[in-house]
Amino acid sequence: MACFVDDLGFDSVWTWDHFVPLQGDLDGPIFEAWQLLAAWGALTKRVRLGTLVTGNTYRHPAVLANMVATLDHVTNGRAILGLGAAWHEEEHRMYGLPFFTTGGRLARMDEAATLIRELLDRPFSDFQGKHYQMRNAICEPKPVQKRLPMLIGGGGEQKTLRTVAKLADMWHTNATPEVFAHKIGILQGHCADVKRDPSEIMPIATERPWVCLRSSEAEVRSWAREVAKTNGMTAPPELQHIGVDQLVARLVEYWKVGVRGFIFYTLAPFDRETIERIAREVRPRFLEAIA
Repeated sequence: MACFVDDLGFDSVWTWDHFVPLQGDLDGPIFEAWQLLAAWGALTKRVRLGTLVTGNTYRHPAVLANMVATLDHVTNGRAILGLGAAWHEEEHRMYGLPFFTTGGRLARMDEAATLIRELLDRPFSDFQGKHYQMRNAICEPKPVQKRLPMLIGGGGEQKTLRTVAKLADMWHTNATPEVFAHKIGILQGHCADVKRDPSEIMPIATERPWVCLRSSEAEVRSWAREVAKTNGMTAPPELQHIGVDQLVARLVEYWKVGVRGFIFYTLAPFDRETIERIAREVRPRFLEAIA
C-alpha cells in the first residue's frame, strides 16, 4: 500500500504508534511502527514517512532521536518525526510502562521534543531537564535533512500548542475548520510569546469521519462491512459518504482558516478506490480552487 501511495504522487504516508489494534479485535496482530517505516522507506522512492504520532513514553527520547536519524538515511532524507504525549493507558499497563498524569505526560513530551531537537541539530548535547538528562550526548550520523521536520500531535491549548510553537515544524489535530481557526489563533499567540514565526509551522488536518469516495451510500455501507470483517469489528465503522466536489469544498474550508496539509485515514483492507480518487480527482481540483 505504501508503494501504491508513492506511485500516485501523495506527499507522505503515515502509521500510528500502537502495540494493540484500536478497533475491532483488540487482541489482534499489529506491526511495530518504526520497523514498518523502515520497510516502507526501503520500498518507496519519493513519499515522506512518519508516525501519527510516536507515543513519547514508549521509548526514551534519545533513543528515538537515533531511530529517526537512521530512518532519514534509509529513506535518503524523507523521514518525519511525529511526536505525542501518549494516551493509551492499557498499552502502558500491559508492558509495565509508567502511565503518568496528563500534565506529567505533556511535560515529558515538551522536554523530549527539546532533547531530540538538540541531538539532531548539535554535535554534542548536554540536557538537564526535570524528567530527562543527557551529558555530552551524540547522535551520529546526523540526518540527511538539514532540519529533520518534527510533527507534534494534539490540540491542548495551554501546553501542547505551546510546545508546537517552540519546537514543531508541523502540527496535527482532528478538528472542524471552525475549531482549527480558533486553535490557530491560540498557536499564533504562543508563537508571539516565544518569538517564533507561525508561518514556519504547517497545520495539518484530518477529516472525520473517514472519507469514502463512492457513487452511492449502498457502496459505502458495503465497504464498511468489509472493513468490519477484516478487523473483527462487531459493527461496521462510520464512514463519510462524500462526493469529489463536496470533499474539495470541505478542504477549501480548512485552507481558508490556515490549514496547509491533510491526512486521510484508512484501515485494512485499505480503500484503494478512495485513495486513487483523492490523488487523481480531488487533489487537482483542490489545487485549482486555491490557486
